[in-house]
Amino acid sequence: MASFTPGLIKQNKGTLALFVVAAAVAALLTMATALSVTDFLQLIFPTENGVTSFVAPNANPVLRLLQRLYVLLAAQGPQRALVLYALLLLLIYGMKNLFSYTAVVTFAKFKISIMASLRNLVHRSVLRQDFAGWSAQQQGQWLAVMSSDMAEYETNVLDALSLLLQALLTMVIYLLMLLYLDWKLTLVVVIVMGVGTFLLSASRRLKRQSRNLQDLNGHLISTIQETLDSLKEIKAATAIEFVNRRQREQNAVFSRRRVAVYRLIDAASPLSDFLGNTIVVAILIIGAFRVLGDAASMSPSMFISYVMIYVLLLTPIKDLSNAIAQFKKGRGVEERISERLVSSDEPQHVESPAPGTIESIALSDVTFAYGSQEVIAHFSHRLTMHRHTAVVGPSGSGKTTFGRIVVGLLQPQRGQVLINGAPTTAVQRRGRIAYIPQDPMLFNDTVEGNIRFGRPWVTDEQIEAAIRMAQVQPIVDNLPQGLQTPIGDGGSRLSGGERQRVSIARALVGNPDIVVMDEATAALDAETEQHFIQSLQEAMESRTLIVIAHRASTIARCHTRLAINAPKTTNNI
Repeated sequence: MASFTPGLIKQNKGTLALFVVAAAVAALLTMATALSVTDFLQLIFPTENGVTSFVAPNANPVLRLLQRLYVLLAAQGPQRALVLYALLLLLIYGMKNLFSYTAVVTFAKFKISIMASLRNLVHRSVLRQDFAGWSAQQQGQWLAVMSSDMAEYETNVLDALSLLLQALLTMVIYLLMLLYLDWKLTLVVVIVMGVGTFLLSASRRLKRQSRNLQDLNGHLISTIQETLDSLKEIKAATAIEFVNRRQREQNAVFSRRRVAVYRLIDAASPLSDFLGNTIVVAILIIGAFRVLGDAASMSPSMFISYVMIYVLLLTPIKDLSNAIAQFKKGRGVEERISERLVSSDEPQHVESPAPGTIESIALSDVTFAYGSQEVIAHFSHRLTMHRHTAVVGPSGSGKTTFGRIVVGLLQPQRGQVLINGAPTTAVQRRGRIAYIPQDPMLFNDTVEGNIRFGRPWVTDEQIEAAIRMAQVQPIVDNLPQGLQTPIGDGGSRLSGGERQRVSIARALVGNPDIVVMDEATAALDAETEQHFIQSLQEAMESRTLIVIAHRASTIARCHTRLAINAPKTTNNI
């Protein structure tokens, strides 16, 4: 499966390059302090021949450069030399901290930009989901992706990337210097490190375990969401203990899997630590023969510098093993997120209603199935324009599916929906046909914001007309701020019938040519329903109205009826 991470990194490659440069300079300055600090004693206790005696005649350029520096310092006298040397170290440490800070801040900017882009990608993918497939998914899995999966991705991919890059940069710089100081001794270090890295990479199950862990977390969130949404049903069915037991069992499985994953991750650190200490012992033993005796090729002070640089190298070695383990865990999370990123050419919004009037609309040999279950098969029908049609039939016959196909919420697997004689996609039908669903969904906004929702071109006059048709004016009159009154999450400050009327007004705003009502008056009382139906039918007297309903009172004034009795119902055009 293609990964989205390289593309996001490419968008921020400039910031990442700045991080790499700052981290590399910080590593170089850290190494500089290690090369110089061991000669501190040379300034305090110079040998009989001066400070130059600790360097062999055939010393490499690095040692000769340090020799000249120390000679210059020693020429100032012991006390003055110590002050200058201390100021030099302070300058080096200050520069190192400055570049380290720059690297941290730069990567934070890089990471925040990546996460912002990823959240936008996931949110856009939610909006682009096929409606039929969306209704069959566990919404808790999406919540898990947008919450815990995002957090896991940030920690186990982006933070691990920072750790990995810094570790690799530091290791390369330190190893190059160690090779320069003594290539034979360094070869031993590299060989042992290579063997250790191979052993530490043996936990190949981590990616699969991480993926399973996030799947279990999604199921757990789905259960919690279901509990929150169905609390009254749970209490009414006296199923509290049943739901508790189900949640405890899922939580126990999730917790056991999480322990197993962290057991694999946390094994990397002690193993790499043991490996590093083993190499230190090897360096001390082998290095002793390269410092002592007639065949000595390295001064004692430079050997101490060598050991200090290697000790500094232990931290990036440990960081590298931890980063690899985190990456393996993060790959499972990345795969889960990648599966949710749907690529689509569908527009995210419509700037204005599509031009032109709908003169005719017809379904031609349409077949639609949810999975393997066909709901509508080979269905053909031309809707009567400028008339009111009642769609009737038993429950499960496909009435709602028919309405959603007409509106553009669903695209049939076979057949075509023709508008003005031309085939159309679901996207092309959306926005041109108003849809009033049975279950109203309002947003945490004002009454006006809910009616105007997503359509900035709607005028105040059109909103007033929709309010009159949907019988919303009595609701507005009783609200403290009228149309500008916030109605809470899901319209929680309104009753069920009031929410339905605001939802109806949202569908009717702009006076559309065609309106599809799917049990839209189910939440209204009989008197309000009659007022609404009368107002709607009067307002749409010369327009097309499709009414899906079971109540006889709702469809009594419709001009024609369309019976949908079975999945294979066929009406000739």
